[in-house]
Amino acid sequence: MPPQETAPPQSYSIFKDWDRSFKRWFTSSYKTELKNVHIDHILNGTTCQPISLKEFQFFLQNKEHSAENLDFYFWYLGYKKRFDKLTDDEKAKSPPPKERPTPGVIYNAPKASNQDDKQVAQDVEKNDQLISQQPFREEIDAIALTFFHEDSFKELNVDSYLSRYVTYYSQQTTHPDIFEEVHQHIYNILKTSSFPSFIHHATQNVRYTFWVIQWAGVTFNLFHIPVILYYTYSHHMCRWYRLSLFWFSFFFSTTALSGRSGYCTIRGFANFRQVPLYEFSEYKVERGTVEKFIKNGPMGLPLQEQPDPEQDANKKKKKQKKRSLTEILDPEVLKYGRQMWWHIVIAGIVFSSVVTILGVSITNEYDVPTAPPMPA
Repeated sequence: MPPQETAPPQSYSIFKDWDRSFKRWFTSSYKTELKNVHIDHILNGTTCQPISLKEFQFFLQNKEHSAENLDFYFWYLGYKKRFDKLTDDEKAKSPPPKERPTPGVIYNAPKASNQDDKQVAQDVEKNDQLISQQPFREEIDAIALTFFHEDSFKELNVDSYLSRYVTYYSQQTTHPDIFEEVHQHIYNILKTSSFPSFIHHATQNVRYTFWVIQWAGVTFNLFHIPVILYYTYSHHMCRWYRLSLFWFSFFFSTTALSGRSGYCTIRGFANFRQVPLYEFSEYKVERGTVEKFIKNGPMGLPLQEQPDPEQDANKKKKKQKKRSLTEILDPEVLKYGRQMWWHIVIAGIVFSSVVTILGVSITNEYDVPTAPPMPA
């Protein structure tokens, strides 16, 4: 396994990382980062919901459609440990490959031989017998077909020379070194591509349907700002009537920033989230039932009219399960959420204060309205 990167922990504060928040609000290409979370933390299982290893697996399976990367990553770690526990005699049957994978090399090229056909056939038969006696031979053959065959639905997205290298040497030896370069390549993909996308997705506490509601609220509050200004100025009303601009400006700005960041301040204050729909499906399949996490019991099953202690206990378990699914448990996500909450609220207060001050300071309440023209 690649060495875990260590760095001194960084703190979160409402006075820090405003540049990151502005990038999150106004730059579509920017992805949310958690300061003290590394890909190794997730792979080692030290993170909690919503950035646990299980959520990462669900994300790869349903959003990136690359769960085979995680499958191969953990298979290699387990296989290397099992191979290292073999005796020296067993290890000697599977020597390491003679070369490292190199771009442009054709590993399955036939080699010229001065021997006659009979001798070649005997050597091939003898070599096949030795290969069949290698430890984990059937497993390696299955792994080569699963992750490196072009017709497999779990084929790894690696360079062609790496695939050719593994395909060739997996027929010669079962030594884990033949997969080392591929394992490092998969780790880099998880680290540089999948991990940032997962963190960006996991730190959002709302689903897409809630974004529609958010932007409806943005439109509603934005519409009232010019209406208030027009009505109070056109009727020469007292400037203090325009104090209502503060609340409409505040809710407009906070709702807009929440929609841009995918972070609901109400849910963030309560430390819970909207669970992605694909997680419901994955947990349902994992339990092997058709239960849904709803309040009224299992979908499609009639509720009994008479109280049943066992059924009540099951309901409590389901409610607890639902609560545990929606609750944010990881401390780093909680710190990020609190910081984002304060940044959104402070930015909303500043924006609404500026709008309100401008609206109140510029007034025409003392101007004499122009008299309508007298009829001739």
